[in-house]
Amino acid sequence: MGLFRRKREPFLTASPDAPVPGMAATTSVAPAEAPAATGSAPEDDAPVVEPFTLAVEDVFSITGRGTVATGTVATGTVRRDETVEIVRDGVVVATTAVTGIETLRRQVDSASAGASVGLLLKGVARDQIARDDLVRAAP
Repeated sequence: MGLFRRKREPFLTASPDAPVPGMAATTSVAPAEAPAATGSAPEDDAPVVEPFTLAVEDVFSITGRGTVATGTVATGTVRRDETVEIVRDGVVVATTAVTGIETLRRQVDSASAGASVGLLLKGVARDQIARDDLVRAAP
């Protein structure tokens, strides 16, 4: 015997349709009474495609390659050779192209929401982009 005495309770062995002791009974719609599917999804259920956005966490300059902005992709997807804007305080500072994407020390062709990435930006000087700037898809 252990240090603590435990009250042994029997396991519940009942059918899935049987009421659970201590729980209020609820009504449910039987499968035969369920409304028939129309075959088309309502417009509200359509997935919303959000444009690419990334809040810049840090900026590096690589000699011979260009400027790298790092951060986590907030929404959307970015692809290599895609045109993006650098926005500071609601004003577009620069428009450029993404020439490379790196995540976890691997070169990738695209990155989606939630990925921590480094974006190699074409023709952007180190002083044109700073922490807390927003990189977003160009319209």
